[in-house]
Amino acid sequence: MRSARRSSLALLPLVVALLVLPGPAAASAGTVPPEVRAYVTGGGLVADLADLSGAQHDIAFDDSTEPGPISRVFRWTEERLAGDVEGRPARMANEWAVPVSVAGDPVGVAIVSIDLETELPRVAEFGADADAAVALAAVPDDAQLVRDVGSGAWFALVDDTATSLAVGTSGVTAPTPVDELRLSPPSPEPTEPAATAGLGVAFAPSAVLLAVVVTLLFVGRSERRAVGARGPAVIP
Repeated sequence: MRSARRSSLALLPLVVALLVLPGPAAASAGTVPPEVRAYVTGGGLVADLADLSGAQHDIAFDDSTEPGPISRVFRWTEERLAGDVEGRPARMANEWAVPVSVAGDPVGVAIVSIDLETELPRVAEFGADADAAVALAAVPDDAQLVRDVGSGAWFALVDDTATSLAVGTSGVTAPTPVDELRLSPPSPEPTEPAATAGLGVAFAPSAVLLAVVVTLLFVGRSERRAVGARGPAVIP
C-alpha cells in the first residue's frame, strides 16, 4: 500500500508539469494530430523549410524562424464547386496551414500534410505571402479555414458566412453568404508530356534508320526476283 502511494506521489510533479505547460498554439476548427503539432513545434517544419524552400523563395530560414498557430485546412466540396448549394460546403483536407515568420517578420504560409505512405508529417508547400501569414495567424477559433485553390484565396467559414482572409483573385472582400460565392474549380494537375516527347525524339533516328533498312531489303529482294524471272543473262 505504501509502495503504491509512493509511486503516485512520485508521479504527481510530472502530472502537474503536463497540466501547466502551455500547449502549442492552434487556431480554427478541425483537428490537429499530435504528430503534426510535434513536427511544427519541434523544429521539423523549420528544418524542412530551410532545405526545400529557402533558395526557391530567397528566404533565409534561420534560427529566428518561428511557426505560428496551426489551422486545419478545409476545401470546398466537389458538389459546391459544381454549383450545387445543397449539403455541406466544405470538407476537411489532409492539410494544415502554418503562418511562418523570420526575425519577427511574417514571410508566408507553410502547408503541412501527412504522407500517406510513411504516415509522417511533411511540408508539402510554402507560399511566400506576408499578408496571408498575418491573416492566418488570427483565424477565429470557431471558423473553418477554407483554402480556395481556384482563386488562391483563404476564407474563414462560420455557419453560412465566408469571411475573406486573403483575397487572391476571388474579388471577395466582405463577409458573404457561402451560397453566393462564385467559386472556380482548381486547375487540373499539369500533365508531363515531356517524358513522352523525349522518348519520341530519342526513337526518331532509330525509326528512320529502320525504315531505310527495310526499304533497301525490299528493293534488293524485288531486283533478285526480277532477275530470276528473266533467267541468267547471256553474254554475247
